[in-house]
Amino acid sequence: MKYKWMLLSLLLGCFSASIHAEEIAVSEASQKPTIEMVYNDPRDPIEGFNRAMWDFNYLILDKHLFRPIAHGYNDYLPSPVKSGVNNFVRNFEEPSSLVNNALQGKWGWAANAGGRFTVNTTLGLLGVVDVADMMGMVRKQDDFNEVLGYYGVPNGPYFMAPFFGPYVTRELATDWVDGLYFPLSEFLLWQSILKWGLKNLDSRASAIDQERLLDNALDPYTFVKEAYFQHMDYKVYDGNVPTKQDDDELLEEYLSELE
Repeated sequence: MKYKWMLLSLLLGCFSASIHAEEIAVSEASQKPTIEMVYNDPRDPIEGFNRAMWDFNYLILDKHLFRPIAHGYNDYLPSPVKSGVNNFVRNFEEPSSLVNNALQGKWGWAANAGGRFTVNTTLGLLGVVDVADMMGMVRKQDDFNEVLGYYGVPNGPYFMAPFFGPYVTRELATDWVDGLYFPLSEFLLWQSILKWGLKNLDSRASAIDQERLLDNALDPYTFVKEAYFQHMDYKVYDGNVPTKQDDDELLEEYLSELE
């Protein structure tokens, strides 16, 4: 009989020790600090919202809609047809580009835009064939967003628009201005939507080669954001982006944080 009591006391002791160990584990877990995601990019004050929109655009819309359409467009449409459609659509933007280059004092590029529109609309079958490029007049189209950037207006906060993708505030506030010039001013709503869709379809198809680079990025959202800010600067400065003097200081600060 006494062996039964010894066995029972041993079992009770083990059970008590087990409960005590669980209480200690729960107590230690409750003392662990909770992880809170903090975004500190001053260019992206609503990063939490933007990341949610990025996930929607990239993981759902692009994966299941835009990417398959772009691949089909790129794989099954002959190159001359794709070039013709893109040339036709972008020819409508040459008059606004003329004005925007003139506002920046870029008279040579303003004349280039006017010459391209005249030549391509007449000899190029309404812009389908880029005859002007064959004559040495390369395409360089500036929008009003670049005009403001040229005169020092900052990009403003970054915004990831659902369905439409990345923007900066300066761009959002001025996109409508370019539509005030002929022939874009004569477009009906459905014509404007069709032009926007064809232009962005060609742009998405042109980005197919970069898909693997984006898919393999450690943080695709940040990768796209940084690339977009660089793209804005590239457009404003016509490719001659000035080197920031504080780049070395930022690099040293970043390296010190890693240590």
